[in-house]
Amino acid sequence: NTHYLSFNANMLANEMFLDSASLRSSIVSHAKTLGYEVASARSPIATVNVALTTDSATKTMPAGTAFSTTVDDTSYQFVTIADVTSTNNGGTVSFDSTKIYEGSFITTKYLVDTSDVEQRYLLGDNRADTSTLTVKVQNSASDTSVTTYTKATDITQLSSTSTVYYLQEVDGGRFEVYFGDGVISRGLSDGNIIILEYVVTNKTASNGASSFSAPSTIDGVSNITVTTVASAAGGAEPESLNSIKLQAPLDFASQGRAV
Repeated sequence: NTHYLSFNANMLANEMFLDSASLRSSIVSHAKTLGYEVASARSPIATVNVALTTDSATKTMPAGTAFSTTVDDTSYQFVTIADVTSTNNGGTVSFDSTKIYEGSFITTKYLVDTSDVEQRYLLGDNRADTSTLTVKVQNSASDTSVTTYTKATDITQLSSTSTVYYLQEVDGGRFEVYFGDGVISRGLSDGNIIILEYVVTNKTASNGASSFSAPSTIDGVSNITVTTVASAAGGAEPESLNSIKLQAPLDFASQGRAV
């Protein structure tokens, strides 16, 4: 019993400080108190030109349009993360310098219930790339008006009506989206529908992919040409514990200053 108590006291003391903490949950919590946002897994990003041969005046390439590639005999999917509309020029509708992200394009919806004190808005996979995250709030099931929220970066610039969201890593390496209280940024109301769109990635596995195949159709057009501008790069694992320990105090010390 004395041994157990001693081990518990030792762990408790270690986890109280960023330098000596060993549990990811403790290190992330310390980083949060310093205002540091831990980086999630990152999806490899490639740049392509997409050309549709059609007589239509305009065409839209929707978010989630999937392109395929193969790396080391393994197939991967790259997707767009936003709707893009382009006009016809000489019988071709071009989407130049389009960024595509490796992974699956996921949409998660939550119905807001303010009476549920334990309700959380989570990205459901610890491989989610938060840099691809789009947060929208629909007024209700009957009112389909949608407002796109941006990530808060400086609370001194916020008012009670600012449409921003906040992001933090929680248990299991997943990320949670949360919102203001109506004093510091706009709060949520019962019946609001939270729409989270993001990419769940295989991280580093498809770095270097350079040849991409188009989907069967884009906005009803099957005559599609894909040209690679830049090969896939940037895929990464979630930020390591050593990186958090190094970066968080430095980020806090700089306070966003250039010097």
